[in-house]
Amino acid sequence: MTKKLLITGLIFGALATSCKREYDSPPVKETPTGGVLTLTQLRNLYTGTPHKFVGDSSVYAVVIADETSGNFYKEVYVSDGNAALNLRLLTGGGLYEGDSIRIYLKGTVLSEYNDVLQLDSVDVDVNVIKQATGKSIEPMVTTVDQINPLMQGHLIKLENVEFAQSAQGQTYADATNQQSVNHDLTDCNSNTVLVRTSGYANFAGDVVPSGNGDMLAIVGQFGSDMQLYIRRPSELNFNNPACGGVPPGTYLNKDWEDQDLTSGGWVTKLVTGTKNWEASDQGGGTWYAKMSNYDSGSMTNETNETWLITPSMDFTSATNPELNFETAYNYSGPALEVFISTDYNGISNPATQGTWTPLSATLSPGSWTWTPSGAINLSAYNGNGSVYIGFKYTGTNSNGSTWELDNVNVAEN
Repeated sequence: MTKKLLITGLIFGALATSCKREYDSPPVKETPTGGVLTLTQLRNLYTGTPHKFVGDSSVYAVVIADETSGNFYKEVYVSDGNAALNLRLLTGGGLYEGDSIRIYLKGTVLSEYNDVLQLDSVDVDVNVIKQATGKSIEPMVTTVDQINPLMQGHLIKLENVEFAQSAQGQTYADATNQQSVNHDLTDCNSNTVLVRTSGYANFAGDVVPSGNGDMLAIVGQFGSDMQLYIRRPSELNFNNPACGGVPPGTYLNKDWEDQDLTSGGWVTKLVTGTKNWEASDQGGGTWYAKMSNYDSGSMTNETNETWLITPSMDFTSATNPELNFETAYNYSGPALEVFISTDYNGISNPATQGTWTPLSATLSPGSWTWTPSGAINLSAYNGNGSVYIGFKYTGTNSNGSTWELDNVNVAEN
């Protein structure tokens, strides 16, 4: 009996041993390095026609801008500290700012699109081998007037710059319709460059800052236009007074000295009649907004209602905002009215859209006497992300004043 048990045990052990499989580890993908190029050498290979890589060669670089914010789509920018390049990806994702990578060039194409040199057809799974993470490339410190095509793809730092007044108070892009928007960035010597933001960026709906300061950006190009792309709004530090002396904490500042009635995002809305607001100086050299319902041709007044409305102002973080402006008027007719709204959409007829609350202000007593409005406290509207001020003019077919408006300012007290 003991022998049978022993034999049975031996047989079972043998069977168990014979059924045990040895699993091989999957082969590690090996991507040949081939000849190593610098980014400068790679860029120099382009001679005007697309260059497709067919042999084994590589280039090392660090990702300096990725797709995380949505401002870039199926593309990243890389740099080796000396040169930079735009990589066009076959599929998005997989590469992040700070990734140190080897780019296996076989199958990729060095080409140009609207004067921008790019490495196209990059398959992240095939052409990119990550070496490390958390790496950084120091930005190139430069000035607006020095930006040129040789800086394509570089991360740069600009100092003492600000957005043009026409951009301040606007959003970076059209987040509602997901449309890209260009805004002018300027220095105190009036040199300008475009800042382009995608409507798909997660900050597209953020308000463009006022003030002056420094910023980081990626240099791009479209045809003859040099462009800048923001990686994230936190890399803009506009905490100094603007070139014109507008201090931080200013939500709106309009004096019409640019002779443009609606620059900076202002709009006019004609409700009744044909007369509308205009920028004027009456030959005196100081510009302002002016409205009259008097027709000099027929020497009569017309029934008129028209609004001059500020751009949207973001009071999300406001503490003690105040409105100030100046008015002058002459002739008999209804007084200018001032309103505020937090639900106006910025484009519709204000007589039928938005809730408009009247604001109490000191207005001109007449005889063209310029009169300060006095500080009008707007802190009741703190926390609102979209605040509008509307100046409403009315006149009848029997009378109507001429009203002039200047130095409209909304700022923290």
